[in-house]
Amino acid sequence: MRGLRRALPWGLLALAGMALAASDVPVSELAKQARQGSAQALESLQRLAGQDDTLALYHLGMLHLSGRGVPQSDARAAELLRRAADRGHVPSMHNLAVILERAPGELRDPVAAARWYRHAAQRGYARSQANLGYLLAEGLGTARDLDEARQWLEKAADQNQPRGLYLLGLLYLDGRGVERDDARAAQLIRSAAERNEREAQLRLALLLQTGRGLERNEQQALEWLRKSAGQRLPEAQYLLALVHARGLHGVPRDAKVAADWLRRSARQGHAPAQYALGVAYSSGYGVPKDAEQALGWIAEAEKNGHLEAIEAMKQFREQGARLRD
Repeated sequence: MRGLRRALPWGLLALAGMALAASDVPVSELAKQARQGSAQALESLQRLAGQDDTLALYHLGMLHLSGRGVPQSDARAAELLRRAADRGHVPSMHNLAVILERAPGELRDPVAAARWYRHAAQRGYARSQANLGYLLAEGLGTARDLDEARQWLEKAADQNQPRGLYLLGLLYLDGRGVERDDARAAQLIRSAAERNEREAQLRLALLLQTGRGLERNEQQALEWLRKSAGQRLPEAQYLLALVHARGLHGVPRDAKVAADWLRRSARQGHAPAQYALGVAYSSGYGVPKDAEQALGWIAEAEKNGHLEAIEAMKQFREQGARLRD
């Protein structure tokens, strides 16, 4: 080693030291620094990904998926995650499947999504087990098979995976592939809600409101609805807007708060909230009267298939045509 040090010029020794230091930085730390805007960390991560380093491919793919530190690109994320998935990296298999299941346009491929979920599920990845169970229950990307769906959801639930608990609860609630059991359903859904599954929080709120599978409790129902809305679930935000608009569950009526929750839900594309927000702008309920805003939100609801919005826009166009005549 001493002979090697004597043979190398000082400049090369310095470069060798820099390379060693860079290689000593864990890939996860490079990804963290890249998310925070470090160009040097991103360059190191990209270099490692170019060498087919599995973890670098995964982390760089996740950066492109989120758009943090790099341009957001589902296609680029899928390309990188597929390379890592082909090397047997299970989280990459799962996240590739998520993109293929949910991405818009040509990138969406439910059949391939189900295949990658299955690969990860067979390796014990709980979230993939839950998602595969969902696809099997709904017949998306694969043949509908409620029995196999239940088996995968049970595997996920055995690992206390929140979505698995929730979806298994829905099977018991609806009696799909299992004997209907409201109490068992409520227990599973509550377990998922307590693990911060926002859809489970909304469903638990509805169960507590009606007393299905557990004792009716409007105050707890409101608390779970608020938790779900706070996690940006559009349906929960819309229902919380109705609570404030109508003064339900002991909440004072507050048009301004109701309109605020409607706006949050509408911005996420929830058609009933878009229509209701349009009506609010039309009447000045909780917001200043604004005909342009009213028309814009009702038109958005129309695009999303809201029946009342479709009828309202039809009447608006017919009236406009009569005025032009």
